[in-house]
Amino acid sequence: MEDESASAPKRIKTERYKCAACYKMYNKMEHLVEHMKVSYHSVHEPSCGVCKKHCRSFESLREHLIGPLPKSSCAEIFVTQGCNLCMNIFDSSDALSAHKEICCLSPTTPLGPGMIPLIESKVEVSNLSDDAIQVPKVIAIDCEMVGGGWEGTLDLCASVCLIDESENVLFHTYVQPILPVTNYRYDITGLTEEHLKDAMPLEEVQEKILKILRNGETISKLSLEGGKGRLLVGHSLKNDLECLRICYPDHMLRDTAMYRPLMKTNLASHSLKYLTKTYLGYEIQSGIHDPFEDGVAAMRLYKRMRAQDHPVEQITLSNMRN
Repeated sequence: MEDESASAPKRIKTERYKCAACYKMYNKMEHLVEHMKVSYHSVHEPSCGVCKKHCRSFESLREHLIGPLPKSSCAEIFVTQGCNLCMNIFDSSDALSAHKEICCLSPTTPLGPGMIPLIESKVEVSNLSDDAIQVPKVIAIDCEMVGGGWEGTLDLCASVCLIDESENVLFHTYVQPILPVTNYRYDITGLTEEHLKDAMPLEEVQEKILKILRNGETISKLSLEGGKGRLLVGHSLKNDLECLRICYPDHMLRDTAMYRPLMKTNLASHSLKYLTKTYLGYEIQSGIHDPFEDGVAAMRLYKRMRAQDHPVEQITLSNMRN
């Protein structure tokens, strides 16, 4: 027996290294360092309220908590104390119930494709101070597009709506397409030739939108630091700005389609319809798409993400040895 125990191989304890954000384990420090270089972990990533693990997106966090193969210890707590919309965990069921009443939002009433008049905000561009209540600092935009070109596949802006954080309409109008319309996409837009025959020319629309967004700020200062310019929120903003033929600084854009915590695990974008149902708790685009309804949804998503806990501490390599 002594000979057998003496001849048995000894188990050598291997030191392993753990990522302080996603908890992945590595046998070598250089492998962990390489992981940190390419992972781009951020304090703004969603994290589990139980184990504090960082996830690349809210979709990953959902899989961690309520997916087909969740982490059991976290899932047990989340099922009784967690909110399925914002994914936060609360101290008690009473606190959770009170939270759900404000977390699940009510749908807005679409303006619809009726023969509406031009709506323009009464808020004029001014030199008001940054803390002036009547000057909105964030604006959401949404456009509806009809088709041009041989097969109607070229996107032409047909209507546009701008709203502020309080969901007040700042600007809403039909837009005169710059090319002949070959497909009104009626099933989606609800628009016909009658809606657009007296619509506002695109150049005038551009001028009014830029006046609202720039808020009297110079182009140079807007491009460098924003100044008094407004942040622009939307979903797939690139498409809206392209069809409007408007350029706006990238650092002034907040795109819910490109915000990584709201993207799929493969970094593809979710639809606005999916994001609204999953994170706000109500349906949109059940029939005709409405620029006011979609703009409100994008603004609400932005405000919900902005309200998340955003720590200022940076993730470090401390406590990596396990």
